[in-house]
Amino acid sequence: MSEATTSHQLVIVARLAEFCQWRGSHLTRERDPWLYMRDKLLQIEEPLAALKTELFQKTSRQLLRELKAGPVAEERFADYRTLYEKLLSRGDFADLAIHLSAEPRPDAAWIEGIVRKLQPNTLFVEERKHVSERSPSWEKLVGELTQRLRLDVLGKILSRKPRTPRRKRYVLRRLRADVAEYCTVVHVPLDSGDTFTPFMLPRVEAIVAANLRFLNKYR
Repeated sequence: MSEATTSHQLVIVARLAEFCQWRGSHLTRERDPWLYMRDKLLQIEEPLAALKTELFQKTSRQLLRELKAGPVAEERFADYRTLYEKLLSRGDFADLAIHLSAEPRPDAAWIEGIVRKLQPNTLFVEERKHVSERSPSWEKLVGELTQRLRLDVLGKILSRKPRTPRRKRYVLRRLRADVAEYCTVVHVPLDSGDTFTPFMLPRVEAIVAANLRFLNKYR
């Protein structure tokens, strides 16, 4: 893993940890804790984009080296399809994946031309789309995280009137505790000494997306 990749991951982990470990002492009187926690998630956008770009470029360089070296086994192409699916939008992945098979043998120059035109996809790009344009698999994953983190239950608490500061503080405590507990169960790192693999990325992104939807809805 390159130094740049590690650096991007550390920033993401740090922001997620700050989201889970928020305490009132972190804030000045002028800061809204609701906005503070939302801002911590929004600060993940830049390092996440940089991380996925680094992983995409690294994966593509390795793929092209193997293609130029000789025939690539179907099992190896399956590995690449799995990696690219976690880095690209649904449409871009389909355009590339159709060429990633042992038969007929793909041309390295042709594949290189395709990957040069592609850009990694992130939760922030996906979330800016209209709901009807989002990937069904993405919506399903965010929906699963919404239920797992009991955001629907917290939403019902906030739907009661009046929405008092005390009630919102209680919800924030529950929210960060539930996210921290989930991260522990599925081994999402919240310590600066840890990093996560590309296979963890979709779940990390879904955690952020589910919480942003919640915080935006009830702010």
